Amino acid sequence: MIERMTKSGALVARRLLAGCLVLSLMAGPDHAFAQSRPRGVDHLPALGEASVDELSPAAEQRLGDQIFQELLRIGAVHDDPEATDFIARQSDRLLIASRRLGHSSEDRPFRFFLVRDVTINAFAMPGGYIGVHTGLITASDREAEVMSVVAHEIGHVTQRHIARMFSQQRQGSAVMVAAAVLAALAVRSSPDAAMGVLSLGQTVALREQLAFSRDAEREADRVGLQILAESGFDPKAMSSMFERLIQSGRLYDNNAPAYLRTHPLTTDRIADIQSRLQNEPGLGLAADPENSLEFDWLRAKLTALADTRVDGLRVIRQRFLAQLKDPKIFTAQRQSAIHHGLAWTALQQREFSTALEHQRQAAQLIRGHRAESSAAALLDHLHLQILLASAENAEQKKELDRFAVQAVVRHRDSRAVIRSAILARLSADGAADEVAALARAAAQQWPGDPQIWALLARAESARGRRAAQHAALAERYALAGALAAAIEQLTLARSAGDADFVTLSRIDARLTSMRALLRREQIERQQSGGKN
Repeated sequence: MIERMTKSGALVARRLLAGCLVLSLMAGPDHAFAQSRPRGVDHLPALGEASVDELSPAAEQRLGDQIFQELLRIGAVHDDPEATDFIARQSDRLLIASRRLGHSSEDRPFRFFLVRDVTINAFAMPGGYIGVHTGLITASDREAEVMSVVAHEIGHVTQRHIARMFSQQRQGSAVMVAAAVLAALAVRSSPDAAMGVLSLGQTVALREQLAFSRDAEREADRVGLQILAESGFDPKAMSSMFERLIQSGRLYDNNAPAYLRTHPLTTDRIADIQSRLQNEPGLGLAADPENSLEFDWLRAKLTALADTRVDGLRVIRQRFLAQLKDPKIFTAQRQSAIHHGLAWTALQQREFSTALEHQRQAAQLIRGHRAESSAAALLDHLHLQILLASAENAEQKKELDRFAVQAVVRHRDSRAVIRSAILARLSADGAADEVAALARAAAQQWPGDPQIWALLARAESARGRRAAQHAALAERYALAGALAAAIEQLTLARSAGDADFVTLSRIDARLTSMRALLRREQIERQQSGGKN
């Protein structure tokens, strides 16, 4: 773990955020940041002078947007559309409840994303970004426990705790946020990093300046409990989750779970939560304790993919098989989830017939289940992945293409299925015009997904449409904050010579808007340089 920042890293942090004080931050060897510093890390927005009392909503949003783009660029955001969309859908329940309670409004943006990290953690960033570690999901017994942590983080955002930290510590906090990004880059490039991805929450935890105060934690608990109960999740799950975290902290000695270091838990806080559950109307009411089928299956999938090394896959497979023999796991839903996890494990081990057999058993166990329809998309996505990995000859590729066409008809609203179907049809040399039409429709439905734009670029390339290919790549680069690269792609699209008048007009419009954004960034960097 990186403990302090080199002078060169601190200089980069100064350039990241205008008007900030240069502090002694986190670092490893002197050359770490020189090797890992990316193109574009100087693009975080100026936040104003150090005398500004509180981070404005607009500055907070821009800071969050650009930190998230940097996390996207370095691969810290886990690209799993199934799990990400599930967390987003369930979190929407919390946001609807939050608005009903008056804690947030429609114009308050939120974005939920996953970090592939086995540690138990979640964190809020400026601008309504909330990250959830995959380890939080795999370590939780109940879906409501995961959502209790998300509700707590929503409480931090709705009460503007990040902006309030700026009012208490002025721009020093901004440097700490920037340092978290820089430390993420250093650990990302280090061969000593076990998973290759830094827990942003762990990095932030190294500096007490970014840990929320106890008052802020209690306020987030109070708001989170209300949101949890209003949304239909069991509010008692917050208490049980925090009790488990404290127990884990005792076992870890000085290496407590990351969530405990960023969100200090005390017995007083848990007692306060339990008191509210007993005394506040509505909080103690019973809620559905059952996990959704989708949660159990996705948790099994994330567990299977947590460590895809040979030894890691062997260990988790043995664990899944032992669970099938456990008499306490008697429900069909739990057993089906284990088979679903075994199918993903076998797929990584390239044992395709075994993967298909576990997929079949998972489907049989939930036949007639009230949530069978929601599991169908998960099954079809898994089946597409198995066929993609195993299709070698022409006949297998035809089967892959046929199944992909059928899956699209059945699951038009599943981003994971649609992405896999586009990739499957491209790999199987499916009808180029049909694949491109499917990719264009997906880009309209999910315009914030860079992988869909990359697939659209491949589909347009297969059709020989160079202008459309470059235009799609431009959108992919723009989502990652690489505006100069996006403008270059649009320039290539304009000169490709195969675009009609309407397409050229759209390209010109995007060029104008992206050039304006790039000019604004350049002006901000110039202003930042003058202030430093």
